[in-house]
Amino acid sequence: MLTTTSPLNLDDDVLKDLRVRRALAMTIDRKILTEKVLRTGEVAAYSFVPPGTGDYGSSPEVSRKGMNQTERVAEAQKLMKQAGYDKSNAPTIRLSYNTSENHKKVAIAVAAMWKKALGVKTELFNTEVKVHYDNLKTRDFQAARAGWIADYNDPQNFLNLMESRNTSQNYANFNDGTYNDLMRKAELEADPVKRNEYMRQAEVIALNELPNIPIYHYVSKNLVSPKVDGWIDNASDIHRARYLSIK
Repeated sequence: MLTTTSPLNLDDDVLKDLRVRRALAMTIDRKILTEKVLRTGEVAAYSFVPPGTGDYGSSPEVSRKGMNQTERVAEAQKLMKQAGYDKSNAPTIRLSYNTSENHKKVAIAVAAMWKKALGVKTELFNTEVKVHYDNLKTRDFQAARAGWIADYNDPQNFLNLMESRNTSQNYANFNDGTYNDLMRKAELEADPVKRNEYMRQAEVIALNELPNIPIYHYVSKNLVSPKVDGWIDNASDIHRARYLSIK
């Protein structure tokens, strides 16, 4: 299970305004990124927890998913105007990404979307992966690209990234008391249904506050002969040989 998000530095003078964060998120056309830019099967992300994670079921998703892109852009422009910006005095945002041709293509596409919809000027900042993530940990960034590969098949592994006590990977410096409390309750809850509900409520808060903008979920790519029996797609992409056979 892999996912890509864009952390936003909540200590930044521009990005600490929720209206700006929402506007930036709304003007990223995920369908274009997945179908036109990447074109390798990635799934547009409107939630933080990828589909098929553990027994979580369907993740809550941003309410704006149901809008078409024209409607999203119009709403984003209203939000920017409320925040004191328009195309004539739009802010400049530095968008950081680690070296990769795909990361570069996505960053260029996002910059173009922000420019066209909001007039935002984007400075692209590329570094090698170690430097990039060191900068995220020290919050030497405004907006950035980040990816996460789950250590275990559970929604907590994704939502934990936005807990205030996660000092090494909470790149945005998100600190919401209700979110933190819900995640702690989930950690101590033995009932799986209640546990998932606590995490679902926490994810709704994160989707509203947007310390990270969900962009897309990766997919596993396997070439499997039709002669193979017992191959079942799953979120963890684990396929035990003992369950496989040749017809």
